[in-house]
Amino acid sequence: MTRPRNTLAVVATAAVFLTTVAIGASQQEPASPAPGTPATIPASVVAAAEKIANDPQVLALVKEQSTEAAAKARWNQFLELVRIPSPPRQEHLKAAEIHRRLVSEWGFSPEEVMTRADGVIAASDTNLVDGLPVYNACVVIKGSYSSRADAQQYHGQFPKVLVEGHIDVVNPEELPKSGDPSIRIKLQPYAQPVVATPEELAAIPDELSFDARGRVVENDKYATASRVFEDAKDAEAGGGVRIYVPGYGDMMPSTSNAFVLAAAMKKHKITPVYDIWICGTAGEEGKGNLAGVKQLYGFDQKAGTGSNPLNIVANFGLEGGGIVNFVGSYRFEMKFKAPFARAHGPSAPAAMAAAIARIADVKTPTDLSGDDAPKTTYTVGRASCEPPTAPGLGVPSCSLEVDMRSTRKETLEDIRNAIEPTFQAGASAENARHGLKDGSDEGISLELMWFGLRPAYVAESVDNAAVHAGLQAGIQLGAVKSPMVGTRSGSLNDNVPAHTGVPTYQFTLASSAAGAGGHAFWEWGTRGAPETEVARMHRVLTAALIVSGFHAADGTVVEPSVGPIGHRTRELVR
Repeated sequence: MTRPRNTLAVVATAAVFLTTVAIGASQQEPASPAPGTPATIPASVVAAAEKIANDPQVLALVKEQSTEAAAKARWNQFLELVRIPSPPRQEHLKAAEIHRRLVSEWGFSPEEVMTRADGVIAASDTNLVDGLPVYNACVVIKGSYSSRADAQQYHGQFPKVLVEGHIDVVNPEELPKSGDPSIRIKLQPYAQPVVATPEELAAIPDELSFDARGRVVENDKYATASRVFEDAKDAEAGGGVRIYVPGYGDMMPSTSNAFVLAAAMKKHKITPVYDIWICGTAGEEGKGNLAGVKQLYGFDQKAGTGSNPLNIVANFGLEGGGIVNFVGSYRFEMKFKAPFARAHGPSAPAAMAAAIARIADVKTPTDLSGDDAPKTTYTVGRASCEPPTAPGLGVPSCSLEVDMRSTRKETLEDIRNAIEPTFQAGASAENARHGLKDGSDEGISLELMWFGLRPAYVAESVDNAAVHAGLQAGIQLGAVKSPMVGTRSGSLNDNVPAHTGVPTYQFTLASSAAGAGGHAFWEWGTRGAPETEVARMHRVLTAALIVSGFHAADGTVVEPSVGPIGHRTRELVR
């Protein structure tokens, strides 16, 4: 029996239906710890926050960053970096520019750049993720600890604190094959509606200009884009513009400012006790599979464990939120292949549609147990097929992407065990319809194209060194009112360190008046107050130094708030 052309429409409809009904509105874990749990911050951390935040060296850094010249330099750097396309697993162009600037402009020696153009970190046991290199960009602020007679190390690695933001961006999905890959940064008045298509975006006449060195041209368009506003209403009333560029909100302002902070620490001779690594990490978005932090934490996807080969003792992410619970996920891209693609033979679209129909019947632990079970969801995110290679032939193959999520590894495994067999069941049903056995040369076969893993984690306690430092730095500087920790869950780079047992906390270093379209082709933002960036830099610096320890301007030493051997869930084998 010939499958009619509307099979593809059925597949698309089924995929959209599942996407609509299967994803929960929240990924919050209701059980532990209770909402609004206060952290118990040690007196030593309180004292350290006060001393570090008011240290003359730290205040000199903050004062310099508060100048108009520094604000302009940060803004220009962001614009120049964000225009470099950086799809997940293709971040080498952006990483290369960061590496270049670290040495030629930001004051670091080549020995202080801890990552290489080929993506290798020699000390890590995870230098390939999904068979691909990892293009992180990391620099070290050297501490004094390694010179201590009693210094402890793990396989030659002295303790370090990681501050990281990711450099990959969802759009474009692929680097262009030829020509100038740079992204055009478009400017649109608020009076005009947000663009609905890529063609509308491309047709906007106003855009920022860059010279042959990649430096932003400070013309009238630049002056318009550089105006600072309080919020969207203020921008609309004051002649502000939407600045369209992928990564405006997620998350190049934060990552770019992390390197501003690194250069400022170097310039002002900020000396920690433990080393501080500041990194632009790869692979947080899309099919990046958290490659950047998996390399840094030696995460083995088959074992689901992290060796922490660099001996990181605390992790500070720059995606914001102060989250302690992390939603895990399994993601499959499964291809249904019809080797001969005959018009009257087994149909790849039909096999995929059969699999989707079976997925639609799967009950999650949430469905079965209601509020007593952790939130567990799944979705068919994309279903697509190749066109026939010639008239009268069938579809050669179809690909199905399925995403399942939970904050608990056990329920995540339950939903995986329910969904994974449906792929083969769909293929088997289509083969049987044509009287074929699985494995037949003429039948539908399966190929796993990609498997994504974000490890789940639910905190047993809100008390750890990173949370204490992050909260108390905020309290000291007036950004936080009390040491309360919520229990909402996120899906971030921080999944990996948290699952590995390394204390983690998140901030942001960005300041935007308004923005929207994260992960969309029409992502946009409007410049926010530079003083907000400086206040956030002050907090991140204070928190990192609380954990790492700090050589204060008066000659005293604030000792690290955490021990020198990091946590891990797998021992490193050399």
